[in-house]
Amino acid sequence: MLMLQTVYAKTTQGQAEIDTRRLGLSARARRLLILIDGQRTLADIATVLGHADLAPLLAELKTHRCIDAPDRPAVVTDPIAIAPPAPAETRQPRPLDAVDPIRIIKAKELMTESTHEFLGLMGRGLISEIEAVADAPALKNAIARWNMALRESRKAGPYADQFVEAVKVLTGL
Repeated sequence: MLMLQTVYAKTTQGQAEIDTRRLGLSARARRLLILIDGQRTLADIATVLGHADLAPLLAELKTHRCIDAPDRPAVVTDPIAIAPPAPAETRQPRPLDAVDPIRIIKAKELMTESTHEFLGLMGRGLISEIEAVADAPALKNAIARWNMALRESRKAGPYADQFVEAVKVLTGL
């Protein structure tokens, strides 16, 4: 039985698969792999993907050793032993010229697929703009337009933030 509160993380091999596409994952498994970030539950990801049948996709990713469920911390019952949380790590965005061109391609694929799925024919112009992206500054502009188009869509609006976050994680922008 699939536990929807499980949080999976990408393995090193999973991260490499995003860059290389050598394992021949199905399109849905690939989208799932991109959205797995070690923080979102399967329920959150199923909502973003628009379907709840993740079991075969997870099996495919596990077979290729692309994902792993992080170890669960031991349950602490002594309130004195609980340490205060560490301050949140602040992540500085990468300089625009430092973005790997392969990651730009992968981000463009995710943006194009989601535009096609949620906007259909109305997203043709946006898809053309996304496909024309050749560098990080153009990608940033395309992400902004894509984000606004998703937000205006009834189908994608509730998930726009999650899609944009996935692209930001993918590109490091």
